[in-house]
Amino acid sequence: MDTHLPLLRRGAGLICVGAAFALSGVRTVAADAPAQADAFPTPDNYITVSGVAPFVSGDKAAFDARTGMPSAGSGGIEDLSYAKDLSKDVSITVNGHALGGAQDYLGDLKLSFNDVGSIDTGYKRFRTFYDGVGGFFPLSDSFQALSYESLHVDRSTFWLTATLAKPNLPVFTLGFHVDSRTGQKESTEWASVINPNAVVTNGALVGTALPANTPFIAPNVMNLNEHHSVLDASMVATAGKVTETVKASLGWINNDDWRSYVKYPGSKVIVDPTVTVLDDEQTIKSTDFRLINQTDIKFNPYVALDVGLSFSHQSSTNGGNWITPAYSSTLKLVYTAETAANIYGTGNVDDYVGNAFLKFTPTKDWLIDLGFRDEYNVITSSGGFVTSSLASTAKTLDPSNFTVANDLTYSHQNDHVATPELSIRYMGFDGLSLYASFDNRTNHGNQHWINPYAASTTAGVTGITTTASAPLGSIFFQEANQDYSNGKIGANWNATSQLTVRAEVYRKDHQNQFVGANDIIGVASTGALYVTGYNFTGATVSVIYRPDPVLTLTTRFDAQDGMMSVTGNSITGGTGTEITSGNASARTISEALDYAPSGQFYFHGDLSFVFNYLQTAYPFVPVNATNSIATPIQNANNNYITASGLAGFVVNKSVDLQLQGIYTRADNYNPSIASGGQPYGAGFEERSVTAGVKCKLADRWMLDAKVGYLDRTDATTGGFTNYNGPLAYVGITYSL
Repeated sequence: MDTHLPLLRRGAGLICVGAAFALSGVRTVAADAPAQADAFPTPDNYITVSGVAPFVSGDKAAFDARTGMPSAGSGGIEDLSYAKDLSKDVSITVNGHALGGAQDYLGDLKLSFNDVGSIDTGYKRFRTFYDGVGGFFPLSDSFQALSYESLHVDRSTFWLTATLAKPNLPVFTLGFHVDSRTGQKESTEWASVINPNAVVTNGALVGTALPANTPFIAPNVMNLNEHHSVLDASMVATAGKVTETVKASLGWINNDDWRSYVKYPGSKVIVDPTVTVLDDEQTIKSTDFRLINQTDIKFNPYVALDVGLSFSHQSSTNGGNWITPAYSSTLKLVYTAETAANIYGTGNVDDYVGNAFLKFTPTKDWLIDLGFRDEYNVITSSGGFVTSSLASTAKTLDPSNFTVANDLTYSHQNDHVATPELSIRYMGFDGLSLYASFDNRTNHGNQHWINPYAASTTAGVTGITTTASAPLGSIFFQEANQDYSNGKIGANWNATSQLTVRAEVYRKDHQNQFVGANDIIGVASTGALYVTGYNFTGATVSVIYRPDPVLTLTTRFDAQDGMMSVTGNSITGGTGTEITSGNASARTISEALDYAPSGQFYFHGDLSFVFNYLQTAYPFVPVNATNSIATPIQNANNNYITASGLAGFVVNKSVDLQLQGIYTRADNYNPSIASGGQPYGAGFEERSVTAGVKCKLADRWMLDAKVGYLDRTDATTGGFTNYNGPLAYVGITYSL
């Protein structure tokens, strides 16, 4: 994503791109507008200066995150394009933009040398906005949010690429790029938040109103500081019917992330006081090397072969800390507890891949692709950390009252993945194309790991250190197998110049099976069988109908049904019984209309209905003849409707007008489930209306201005994240 604003400049008719892209499932209608809608073709060399000014009331952090633009506004150079021949053999191309507020920047410089090659260098940076919101408890109207909700993450890339492409010689490319991600983003995690309806007396929790012991979602912040550098080189050479491609890359990763959150926010209970937690610090330093070779051979017009080989190796060193404040009822104070301190670990990954694809075209009507991909990888890791615990009878926080343990862990895994693929296309019927494809990914793997165990423990009071080997119950051997099958068959039918039909049916059958090899070590330290999987069957039909040259109707229907299941058995050699964990059903119906009766008027409209249902065991799960689980996970509904319309008017050769409206709604929120669980399901409404004018001020000057209004209401947050207000956009383009 470079910037949203160029979409506005191209006549999207939106007051801001956020108003359009915030609506899930709504496509950018500007891209579908008739060609005659834009009476102002973009020149080759130009500069556009623009500004967006929202006047938003309500939750501005929610506006930022939802629309992807700052509520404080943004402006600057929206787009710059410049190309020039410096000489008969050298040309320069410059592209870029710089938008303050949105912190969206791009600078790209390319020099091209005829019959020699090119040099391309640039820098790109953009900002993503997040809203530091956690959970909402409808029964007490309690809303959990960070003290500072407006968060953001900046992503940037610097690159330098040189290409040597002399005639009749191999093409060589050498490149270097650095990617980074820094800032803060919101997340949520399950936390032991005190029930807002709890009864508190003298700082002690003496009783609760429903729900009792309900897990809540607490907001937390992910602090990111990540950097990834890559040096790569490639060569492409062609000799007769053979094309050879060789690529090599060397990469470095240097990440330092950590999480912060408030534990027991707003609590008045002595044993569970409000504390700020800084934990889950993760440092990753790794290097990776990859080598790829691809050979393409075209034997004749009917047969071609593609063969590829690759090898990659990655080694990493990880570290970090997980330090969580804890409360001592004896000392009546919060102290630092080392849940996992001084974390260290090393890991290595070696991956080998080979593939071969045969392309067979026996006649002009047939196209057959037959391929096979084989992959083998080995993953090993080892590490450890330190934990500490305070004696329950401790009177002070003296180190002698802490017991310290050094925990160790180890893992080894190998996978062998085989994937045959087949695709067939037949075009022998007039106006009709038939196609089918199938692939099956089979992974046979073995896993061996040791759960973290206390290799040495030092008792603070006595100072005595004891050592121990890994207990048998912490040692695991397991076979991990995956079987993924995917198949589809479809047709494209151009019945007449007025009617086009596309239809496809597909099937996905995925299974993950884990079998514990208990008999290998002779103890029951692994589960004997655990299987998860799903299967889906679906169909897609789209119809494009043009009853008149100025009118186009596009109808699309998608249907998908399937089941998720779990099989488990803790007994060695047991087969288990498959249990359905969810039945899913989805239907999507959409209609698009394009109407352009003349060069002076056009209209584009979209209407979509989505019905998406996941059936769980709600409203009750029987345990036996007399008991059941009263509050299981509720059914998941994801039903929504979206509608949009864009109308354009060509007033004269110098003035265009546009009007647009967008509406979307979801009504799946079920707050009653909060009596015993989390009330999942979206419930919101979004509306926006915009009006724009584009006019030619002079031969080289063009004005693009838009005003509009948008609002959003969200029931899932109790209305605490609602926002509304007008917005204004002005852009001026000068042809260079």
